[in-house]
Amino acid sequence: TARSVDFDGSGDYLSLANDSDLQPGSGDFTFEAWIYPDSWDSVNYNGIYVTGATDGIWLGNLGGNWVVRAYGVTNYISVPNIPTGQWSHVAVTRSGSTLRLFFNGTLKSSVSNTKDFSASATQTIGSDGAGADFNGKISNLRFVKGTAVYTSSFKPPTEPLTNITNTKILCCNNSSTTGSTVTPGTITANGDPTASTD
Repeated sequence: TARSVDFDGSGDYLSLANDSDLQPGSGDFTFEAWIYPDSWDSVNYNGIYVTGATDGIWLGNLGGNWVVRAYGVTNYISVPNIPTGQWSHVAVTRSGSTLRLFFNGTLKSSVSNTKDFSASATQTIGSDGAGADFNGKISNLRFVKGTAVYTSSFKPPTEPLTNITNTKILCCNNSSTTGSTVTPGTITANGDPTASTD
């Protein structure tokens, strides 16, 4: 079964205490997950993976577009959002000075980026922890620090993701909302997210 965490878009999110392992910093990294949006807010933010304030990386929806940005800073990438009501694979990688966004393995956008995504704040999944909440499911969320796993279009994985070299978190893949394969600290469930299988 494909395990995931279901967020209802109203106060549900997962959080971890600040940890440098979850911050991309200025080096290579990979973020990826399978997501199933029930709906996207056409005006406000819906956070998927947020690593803090000001200098943290912010991944998710803004006004119907998928954006990659530093928290509180102009978007680095903004492309039309993935559809609702179905599973899609999303990945964001940086290799050297190139930041890339992939939907279902297809390279959608690449830009030059050397931003130091470091921040001292709570790390959140499914929200920014301040009301920018995601409505839908997240499965097999993985963050790899120090490696750009994908640098060109690829075939998305159809099996559960694994603990590859430099994996810092691999979660939303368990029968519990706070379960994980890899984590640098305790995952806390906020609101009432539920674990689900499909």
